[in-house]
Amino acid sequence: MTFRCAMGLWLAAAVVVAQLAGTAEADVPMDGIFVADDSCPALQSIRKGTNPDLTITGPGLRYRLLAKNQPKPSHYRIEVPGAKPAERWVKVSCGHVEPKDAAAAAPAKPSAGSAPDFVLAITWQPAFCEAHGRKPECLFQTQTRFDGSNFALHGLWPQPSTKAYCGVSPEERTAAKTGRWQKLPKLDLSQRTAVELKEAMPGAQSHLDRYEWTKHGTCYPARDPETYYRDSLRLLRAVNGSPVRDLFAAGIGREIRSADIRRAFDTAFGTGAGDRVRIVCRDDGARRLISEITIGMKGNISGGTKVSDLILASDPTNPGCPGGVVDPVGLQ
Repeated sequence: MTFRCAMGLWLAAAVVVAQLAGTAEADVPMDGIFVADDSCPALQSIRKGTNPDLTITGPGLRYRLLAKNQPKPSHYRIEVPGAKPAERWVKVSCGHVEPKDAAAAAPAKPSAGSAPDFVLAITWQPAFCEAHGRKPECLFQTQTRFDGSNFALHGLWPQPSTKAYCGVSPEERTAAKTGRWQKLPKLDLSQRTAVELKEAMPGAQSHLDRYEWTKHGTCYPARDPETYYRDSLRLLRAVNGSPVRDLFAAGIGREIRSADIRRAFDTAFGTGAGDRVRIVCRDDGARRLISEITIGMKGNISGGTKVSDLILASDPTNPGCPGGVVDPVGLQ
């Protein structure tokens, strides 16, 4: 073997070793909790952008944190229960990191409170439509339409987050997870509930109502869509009839702070209610928009328990986003 050939082989081997070493160094182990502040794709591969089962993070949900992709990361590797494979990559901007022992280090909480039985997720629809303008519910949104100045229903989620798809067939579970929501069965609702839901949940135009029932409603204690959505609408009406909605309606086009939102919840539902609320934001260019609010609740919703009692019975939670713009209708 000539010297030149030997040198060439040595250099090639050195390059491979360096690449392997670089790959090993790029994946930096972490030990903590990733709390999602938004719904984001959970990728199998950052480079390829693959997410064949359309797994997404849930705002306010907590995931085991495994690693970051480099010392100054663009993505975190997390564990998503139920996903195959469970280890996924999400953008750093999708949420925030908490220490593994954050709960143990937190101040003592009121003895009356405990982990939520449910999370009510309500959306500020104009902010959602900034990123999903081609969806049917966003094409014809106007300032005078209900969701132009009121909160829209995203869903009522039994807790813990792993409680999902109860008694759902493999075919329906697959349709839900792959975004083929039109394939899910039509819901059996009374005319009154169907009419109110059509207004309060604009996403029903994209069959969000079928998806939320399939994933979350099937685990609701009543186990029928009429009760599930009738209860969800009652909770939404309470928020939209409160100083919380008034704060947003008066603040359209400007920034409001999470502290002010939490204070409005205190005014509406009793001192401490705001501590059970998490604010979810998303970036739109140079603007940070408030896109959603999640509210912890505990108790018998179907039994008519007051909304204030349901909220105050739950534990305090992280406030999430510190504040953002209340987006007006239309692309900004």
